[in-house]
Amino acid sequence: MLLTPEELKQQTRELWRTCFPTDSEEFLDIYFEDKYTDSSNITRHEGTQVVAAGQLLPYSMNFYGSTVHTGYFSGVGTLPEYRGRGLASQIVCEGHRRLYEQGGVLSFLIPGNEELRHFYERPQHGAFWTSTFRAEVELTPTGKEDTHIVIEEPEEWGENLYVYYQQRCRTYPFIFKSSLNDFFASLETCDLEEGFVLVARNKARIVGLCWGVRESDGRVMLRDIVVSDHRVQNLFVTHLCRKYAVDHVYDRGACAGAIKGAQPYAMARVVNVVKFFKTILLQHPGFELSIGIDGDLDVPENNGYYMLRGGEVFIVEERPSQIITPGGLAAMFLGSQPVIVRNMLDE
Repeated sequence: MLLTPEELKQQTRELWRTCFPTDSEEFLDIYFEDKYTDSSNITRHEGTQVVAAGQLLPYSMNFYGSTVHTGYFSGVGTLPEYRGRGLASQIVCEGHRRLYEQGGVLSFLIPGNEELRHFYERPQHGAFWTSTFRAEVELTPTGKEDTHIVIEEPEEWGENLYVYYQQRCRTYPFIFKSSLNDFFASLETCDLEEGFVLVARNKARIVGLCWGVRESDGRVMLRDIVVSDHRVQNLFVTHLCRKYAVDHVYDRGACAGAIKGAQPYAMARVVNVVKFFKTILLQHPGFELSIGIDGDLDVPENNGYYMLRGGEVFIVEERPSQIITPGGLAAMFLGSQPVIVRNMLDE
């Protein structure tokens, strides 16, 4: 007997409770209302029981001057008695096939710990590789204020906040772009954790947004911030230091992997190698490379030898000196960039 979409959703929520027991019911309400969709859910069954599930959430991404379709794996989990059977890997594999057929270029996930980071590096578990990094920054008020700009803590959040947020995000060269639902889910989780949502206005015009929480160690941590100019950031920091009676505010900002203090964050892999290279060549037509891709069990069409020359991608027979996985390819081009990955509800 087939399960209805609502039954699948409820069983997936029950599975989430088992696999991620520290998440509150209020958080699950937000996730399954704002993030989850029937089409994003991938499941494995034993009879009519969902025993493993994961969601492949669609995202647009600014990438080398273009907007590309990507997918983010969320909530991948298996009931304890069914673990060790490769069900999570099947879910990731099915997600990659879907993404490839939909024209996707990259997939991402954020592992919950270092053991899982190594797990997802293996070809049979997706062949991901750490591709984005963050560095913790301490922000201190400069003492300079601007009487023309007012900081508000609105009780209601209108869609005009999202419009401003999207306008600012368009200016970043490498960013995972939040949808309307992603945006409000992030604000709701901050509210759930007794955090803050601040809006800066110059008269009626929005000139900045930020939100975040006070973490268990007492530090005030930004979850995201977008501003029209740097002075607005200082006003936010000043406001938060007064509000929480602290000397500093902190942010975990995107950075290149080679930066001192960089911490590994999201893992990624290329889903369509040819589209990936063609996107890069649109911005850098003179770029040349000879490389091989191996170890892609999910999308074996990607395995092969490639040459980039004269603004074109060629599939060649001669084996190049450098062979990497699809995750290694993602890391090669993303790891040196400050790729902004925010509002994933992973913190």
